[in-house]
Amino acid sequence: MKRNAVLIAGALLTAGCQLGSSAPSGSPGTSSGAASTPPAVSPSAVASLPADQVIGSREVTGNNWYKVRIDLYALRRQDKLVTVNFAATVLEHDRAGGWDVRDAFSAVPSGTPTVDGVHLVDTKNAKKHLVATDADGKCLCSSGLVTIDRDRSVVFSATFAAPPADVNAMDVFIPLAGTFTDVPLG
Repeated sequence: MKRNAVLIAGALLTAGCQLGSSAPSGSPGTSSGAASTPPAVSPSAVASLPADQVIGSREVTGNNWYKVRIDLYALRRQDKLVTVNFAATVLEHDRAGGWDVRDAFSAVPSGTPTVDGVHLVDTKNAKKHLVATDADGKCLCSSGLVTIDRDRSVVFSATFAAPPADVNAMDVFIPLAGTFTDVPLG
């Protein structure tokens, strides 16, 4: 069990499972608890994954006050893990502080929102894969409060146990965006 926790922690470091690619200490990607006001996204948290790796996009409108594009990036299989990366780009909003992500991608609302609402479906073996957790039960995924201003993107990620080696594609469910079907595993 301890060996698995070390392997998963190593995979997270490799996968960069937090908001953005180089979020500074104390930024939304490293929140240590609930914040009273969500911080704005800094330029260092702007999406930095290659655009040619986007394999699907969906535009979502919510409460008639924001429009967000969700871009799903290619799935990455690494040993016994699969990493899902997706970006949220705010196209429109009518609030001074931007789009407050909060629990938009969470399975259950909480004081420290995460993207644990994302899941994979292995249609070949009829199995749903939930976000992996560490030894303390915390999801191996992006977490913390974040606000995204117009024309800004933030990358979110989640790590899962990989399906059997003969599974070459999975369905990816992202709250708000719905299901992306038959996504190839890289």
